This record gives sequence, C-alpha cells and structure tokens, in this order.
Amino acid sequence: MLTEIIRRVRRNHALEHATVTLMLEEGVRGPLGGYSTPYGFFIIGNISTEQLTRIVGDALAMLTGGQKEMAISPHCGTNLAVGAIISGLLTKMVMGRRKTKRWKRMPLALAAVVVGALLSKPIGNAIQRRYTTLSEMDGLQVVSISRAWPGDAPRLHRVTTRMP
Repeated sequence: MLTEIIRRVRRNHALEHATVTLMLEEGVRGPLGGYSTPYGFFIIGNISTEQLTRIVGDALAMLTGGQKEMAISPHCGTNLAVGAIISGLLTKMVMGRRKTKRWKRMPLALAAVVVGALLSKPIGNAIQRRYTTLSEMDGLQVVSISRAWPGDAPRLHRVTTRMP
C-alpha cells in the first residue's frame, strides 16, 4: 500500500516537473511552483486553465515518449534540501564544538555553505532520479484540471490524475 502511494507521488512529481519546465519555456513567470500528491499535483502560476491543460498534455506526451530528463528539475525542493543539509553538516564539521576562536573559522564555514550550494544540483538531481520522481508514466491519465482557488494572480490549479 505505502509502496503504491509513493510510486504515485513520484510519477505525479515527474509530470509536475515536466509541466513547469514547459511553462517556463512558454514564458510563464513567477511566482511559479508545484506540489505533488498521490492523486495529482497543484500548480501555482500566472497561467490560464486552457494553457495549463495544453501544457500538461504536452508534458505527459513527452514523458510517455521517452523524454525522461523532463522529470528532473534544477528548481526542485529536493535540490534546495540537499544543499541545506550538506551546507549544515559541513558547517558543523568546520565549526566544531570548541567555542574559542570560532570567528577564525568563519571563512571555512562560508566555504562550507558554498560547497553545499555547488553540490546541491548534481546530488539533488541524482536523488530526484532515484527517489523522488518516476518518469515512466505506465498509463497515467490526466482526469481533470481545474482552478483550486479563486482570484486572478497567482492562480492555483489542481491537476487530478489516475493510474491503472
């Protein structure tokens, strides 16, 4: 049961990433983001329901057609989390427990944050490929796309999916 829920979230996460990538390519600008669930995903952005419907269809077709890299996003929260964790761990190692002359180690702490930021993309992308997205759609269907919140900007849409 849990394995199936995770598999659904990973597939929806992949479709969400592909959708956001195509939105960016079409010039949709921020605020822009997404959040995946086992039953679909939410998109926040300045986009009409009609345009989003077309883009989601294109994204699904591209993933189904084998364009697996569409599932990986440099803007994913996974990359942000990885960068923060690496930066935090390295900073903790550099600063240590000694309280004397901590200020002398501040340049090393800053370097640790830079290293974390540099490693966030390659490691985060690897984690996306292995754990947080699944580019094989295996019959995933988009059931509906609707506005989830009233108002003009930014718009919140809910994309509902079904898997066989």
